[in-house]
Amino acid sequence: MREESLSFPPYPTELFGHDETVDVRVATSAGGRIFELTTTAERRDNPSRYRRIEEGAAKPRAMTGSPLFDALFAQAIDDARLNAVSSIRDGAYRHGEPIPCECFQTGEKWTYVWTRDVSYAAHLGLAALDPERVATTLLYKVSPFRDGLALPEELPADSLQIVQDTGSGGSWPVSTDRVSWAFGAEALLDSLHGDARAAFAETAFRALSGTIEADRLAAFDAADGLYRGEQSFLDWRDQTYAPWVIDDLTAIASSKALSTNVCHYKALNLAARLAGERGDKALADRYADWAVDLTAAIDRGFWLEGKGLYASITTPDSPARPVEKFDMLGLSLAILTGVAGRERARRILATYPHVPFGVPVYYPAQPDVFCYHNRAIWPFVTAYELLAAAEVGAVAAFDHAFDSLVRAAALNLDNVENQEWLTGLTWFDDGPQISSARQLWSVGGYLGMVTKAIFGYRPQAGGLLLAPFLTEHVRDRLGDKAELSGLDHHGRRIAIVLHLPPRLAERGHYPVRELRLNGQPVTGVIADARLWDDNRIEVFFGELVPDESRLSLIPVVDVATHDDPRIFSPREPVITDLVVEDGRVRLHFEGQPPRSGRNEALLFTVLRDGEVAVADLAETGWRDPVPLRPGIRRAYRVVARFEGSGNASHPSLEAAIEADAVLTVGVDSAGVEWRDGRLVFTDVAVHEAGDYRLALLYRNHSFHIQTGVTNAVNRVTVFAEDGRQLAMGIVQMPHMTPVNPLRRSTTLSLTLPAGRCRVEIADFFNMSYLASNATYISPGGMGGPHNEADIRALDLLRVG
Repeated sequence: MREESLSFPPYPTELFGHDETVDVRVATSAGGRIFELTTTAERRDNPSRYRRIEEGAAKPRAMTGSPLFDALFAQAIDDARLNAVSSIRDGAYRHGEPIPCECFQTGEKWTYVWTRDVSYAAHLGLAALDPERVATTLLYKVSPFRDGLALPEELPADSLQIVQDTGSGGSWPVSTDRVSWAFGAEALLDSLHGDARAAFAETAFRALSGTIEADRLAAFDAADGLYRGEQSFLDWRDQTYAPWVIDDLTAIASSKALSTNVCHYKALNLAARLAGERGDKALADRYADWAVDLTAAIDRGFWLEGKGLYASITTPDSPARPVEKFDMLGLSLAILTGVAGRERARRILATYPHVPFGVPVYYPAQPDVFCYHNRAIWPFVTAYELLAAAEVGAVAAFDHAFDSLVRAAALNLDNVENQEWLTGLTWFDDGPQISSARQLWSVGGYLGMVTKAIFGYRPQAGGLLLAPFLTEHVRDRLGDKAELSGLDHHGRRIAIVLHLPPRLAERGHYPVRELRLNGQPVTGVIADARLWDDNRIEVFFGELVPDESRLSLIPVVDVATHDDPRIFSPREPVITDLVVEDGRVRLHFEGQPPRSGRNEALLFTVLRDGEVAVADLAETGWRDPVPLRPGIRRAYRVVARFEGSGNASHPSLEAAIEADAVLTVGVDSAGVEWRDGRLVFTDVAVHEAGDYRLALLYRNHSFHIQTGVTNAVNRVTVFAEDGRQLAMGIVQMPHMTPVNPLRRSTTLSLTLPAGRCRVEIADFFNMSYLASNATYISPGGMGGPHNEADIRALDLLRVG
């Protein structure tokens, strides 16, 4: 019987906080080991503080000098087993009846499959351990169109679409992170072989090419080279967006997100790779070129040199401006894909604010917003940071992430969904709002930490790469030995043995000195042809490479604070008045100091038409020295910043002077008619040549604002008097709350000559067109596709 005990301290200001301890006992049985774990910590939704895990004979296993290390890996394997189901269910589909699928469900409380969840889980580590079930799960999130629909001619014949799940404003393209599927697909392609790989590669190519071409039409902004759409994962808009966005989702649809753009980058690269495998060089070059261009656009659009970080999102304006909000998922994905170079990556990991028990997924925190994404640690994001740190040799970040993942898995006897950011608890104060047991991407993250990062197991198409990252801290935790066995690589069994160097009292990492396959030295990717049925790979390490990297840790604060200026952002300013005086605009606005009464000075930045007009204002009023231009719209936003911490708010709701800059043509006006299913404004007068934005005034009450698949998506085409096409683009009319007045759609930017033009509004498509939504019980589902809004007028706004 082997035993180990480990204690974890509380947050320094946690009332009645005390050390919590985990004990593990290991016994040996005929089929393997039996782990018995007990915790003194209170578990959410489970009164038991005991868990018994029997190690499966055919499953991967860790055998180290640490019973706890081995037990927590076995726990992750067991959690994956518990998530492996024969049917899934969700109340929104088939009225909650079981849907047959040999899939991974998303968690104990999340009994369905969502695109981003399974994709990130697969990429983190799950694909390498159960590729067959991962393939079934990923393919569940790919769909053809329903039969008999007129589809955009630009889509490749016989293409498929990756599913954007129900979401904000009626889903795609308010949200476009369905391309996160490419992360899981790439990991799976490297884990499959033979006919199974060929079959999945064919479907993956059809899904990626169809999705890429659709997104290029509906979400790509040629003005800055970025894709529009909501943040990946951070999709509960109340949590991380400005409060005014909650009721006007065109702002999310018009903004850009770092994480989502990196997902588009991954999709383009994978599609280029698959096109190359098919021998389609022209298409491979096209997608590869788009990916290169997107890398440059991400740098231009999101990098904030003064912060040493990429911003999470941009404003919804044109030109778009990065907002000083940051998220670790987007940053980690940028590092892992190579969008962020090595030196920039190390700077990111050293700069991003950490908390004692992990890394907050979003920073700075939103004031007076309950805990879920806000004020939270999510183990799968921590695992992504760990992999990013391993990629660039950032020892401090790696060790911190390792400790965070071990702490969460040990104290909770589970791979939980999330934790409150200061205490590390699965419930403290007001959240997390929900924290499911055995959350799939948390499971994938823990498995990936052990297999991919520490033992370096990285399947490749046609081979195997070993790239372990061993820090002195982790080496110390492994005890006197480290072996990972029971891996199945392309039908061959693999065991990896780390020959651990002597312990040292110094921080750093051990570079790999030599690899041996079945006793023979090897380098680089080990080709499958060199592998036996059973293989032993030994890793020998060189001398410790000292590391002086540091982490940025937030200050110790009151554990119950909801707005401490040192770690929270200010509330968004409110523009109360725009007054025109002698052809110039005077703004009045209100800052919103912390409600807790902390006295922290606010400074303000005014944005004019998306650009900084003035910064570091202490006053709440400002007169714009630039005179208005007759007949041209002028728009303002204000950003607040705490003078001490530098933490910035979201930009305010836009306020604009536009009375003489907008032409409104109602649908009841003369010259407006329906032709062959298109709404046609036959005679729109453009009095002066210039730059314009076109929007539709609409209502869309098809379904709830926070979910559904009936975001109305239309194609707008503008023709000159002589019939020449002047512009074409996609506009969105997301769901709105019942009390909202008419809203403007997303806009189409265009340059128009003076004269008259014709504007045609035609159907495009939305997620209700997919066959996968034929069993959805709400609008756009069982009743058939639905892509409609009540369009009341066309607005043409002159902006230049």
